[in-house]
Amino acid sequence: MTSSRATGAENSSVDPPVSQQISRRATNGSVQPDDEPGSSAGETDPTDTGRGTPPDNTDPGDVLAASVARVRRAAGLTLSAVASRAGVSTAYVSQMESGAANPTFRTLCQIADALGATPAELLGGTGPVTPAPAPAFPPRFAPAPLLAQADGHRGIWDLTAPGASRIGARLLHADLGDHDHPTAHPGEEFAHVLAGSCRVSVGGAVRLLRRGDSCHFSATDEHHFTDPSDDLLMLVVLTEE
Repeated sequence: MTSSRATGAENSSVDPPVSQQISRRATNGSVQPDDEPGSSAGETDPTDTGRGTPPDNTDPGDVLAASVARVRRAAGLTLSAVASRAGVSTAYVSQMESGAANPTFRTLCQIADALGATPAELLGGTGPVTPAPAPAFPPRFAPAPLLAQADGHRGIWDLTAPGASRIGARLLHADLGDHDHPTAHPGEEFAHVLAGSCRVSVGGAVRLLRRGDSCHFSATDEHHFTDPSDDLLMLVVLTEE
């Protein structure tokens, strides 16, 4: 990210890019190498903890670029997912990670919110963001899925390993389970028709899914499946929020 300042930016009614704001703060508040020890210019404010202030030899733009990339990958988010949440283009998020973008403070807040972080964290003020570790569970090997224990349903198999919490996998055979009526829940959902057909309704859009068709959507949008054929075989994968 470039750190050059625009002429007259201090007098503009529009907030200058974050890198320019930080550069001015660092320049105005830093100690110069030729300050004499004990002089007023070199005195340290005892109330200043230094949080959020990059080292003098670290460019704030580089800190921001590295932080955005690190936090995004730790959260398991794609560039497009962050862009969608922040209301910017995928190319812009990529430019932020490469240091080519010059975000305003408002855009920085949008990106931070999309990443589940704060602007201060992205600027290096509170150290690396450590995501919660995924719970450990043993792998599951089975010649065939076990029938899910669900009252009133006989064609649903649970493919998820015991103890797993990040995703759930189901195999449906002519049985739509609790998704045969409008529902919504946290996370995302992916459905792939292996045989037969059914209809899916997501956020008001209705599509007929045949063998080989799939649908991936945000499960927070109201959705449901209808009209399953007798030979319907569908794989459904759900993620946690």
